[in-house]
Amino acid sequence: MVLGISVYQPLVIVINDDQSLLESRRMLLESCGAKVSTACGEIMAIHEAILHPVDLVLIDATNVGWEHGEKICGIVRGIRPDQLIGLLVQAECGVPANTSADRVIHRTGPRRMLVEANEMLKGRLNVDLWQNGNT
Repeated sequence: MVLGISVYQPLVIVINDDQSLLESRRMLLESCGAKVSTACGEIMAIHEAILHPVDLVLIDATNVGWEHGEKICGIVRGIRPDQLIGLLVQAECGVPANTSADRVIHRTGPRRMLVEANEMLKGRLNVDLWQNGNT
């Protein structure tokens, strides 16, 4: 609590098949003030992870491809139709014409992911948008 104002930590779930990528995304988001849980890309793990509403589901499809990420997005939408979803893909994938995600985030570096996640969360992450460097 700061000066009588409650500071709300956004709740984020990161989904990926690779444990090391899950851990790096978790640490990055937590360093910006998010409360993060992770789930591997298995259906049962996804179901368990999204039992309760969260602020953002970030599906990291950079190592499994856009099609697999879109499949996971469909699973999340089937359980929580109004859930805010970001789909992280490799920049070479281009922008998909149709996606179930609310936003496609191209992986061009960690700052880009943080800036776009922060926009989705309406500025609730501690991200300095005026830092020098590439987004």
